[in-house]
Amino acid sequence: MFPLSAERVVVAVLADSLQAVRLKGQRRLASARFTLRLADGALLLDELAAWLIGAGAGARKLEVVLSNAWVRYAVLPWHATLADDSLCQDYARTLLAEQYGEAANGWTLTLSPLAPGSNRVVSAIDTRWLASFAELAGQQRLKLSSVRPMLASVYNQLSSKLPAESLLAVVEPQRLCLLQLKGGDWVNLYNRMLTEPWERRLPGLIAQASASLDALDTPVFIVAPSRDRPDLGRLSATWLRLPARTGFDPRLDQEWAFCLGC
Repeated sequence: MFPLSAERVVVAVLADSLQAVRLKGQRRLASARFTLRLADGALLLDELAAWLIGAGAGARKLEVVLSNAWVRYAVLPWHATLADDSLCQDYARTLLAEQYGEAANGWTLTLSPLAPGSNRVVSAIDTRWLASFAELAGQQRLKLSSVRPMLASVYNQLSSKLPAESLLAVVEPQRLCLLQLKGGDWVNLYNRMLTEPWERRLPGLIAQASASLDALDTPVFIVAPSRDRPDLGRLSATWLRLPARTGFDPRLDQEWAFCLGC
């Protein structure tokens, strides 16, 4: 087990960039931003690796947060068979294959913890990407401690502020992920591209998603990588902030808000 003060590197993989920060506790020691590069769908991490050799030296752990642009989700309504992880995985893969085709065969699926009576959420990530981060960690002598979706990272910080019946809109550069809660349970997800200017497009997308989810009267909560709160017209919503940490205020440090706030 590493002490809380152990140095670590957090990497946020956004829709078009990689953002990396080396931390000691919550204090930033070094940071960098790289253009996202792919080769036949595989993630290229050579620039990040070169940065880690210098600026990342001394870190002990590697944590990765993935944009919702690179994660696919499925919500499995509760049934007694969901208590069997193997059956649950097979069911989830079938659902994803019906929606995304053969691409789903190349994804690694992760199930939310079993809670009898509650839906189970499946997140799917390209297996090659997970292997790339594992290889990078091994080369750099880092412990790969977590790879988690942006939605889960943000929700875990803000869940106490959300009513049992609500919609949570997680806005990233080029991405909107809308989570519907009923009775405090995850019931639906709407994960779509969000083009610029996002402030103008967001109200229409949320209204469209709310209608499709039969949730037009459900309160909406928004978290976005901006300290400004743009005019959303007729859309009624509550803006949420990632919690400030020692040495880090997400309202002022916008570029690293999702990376540091995870």
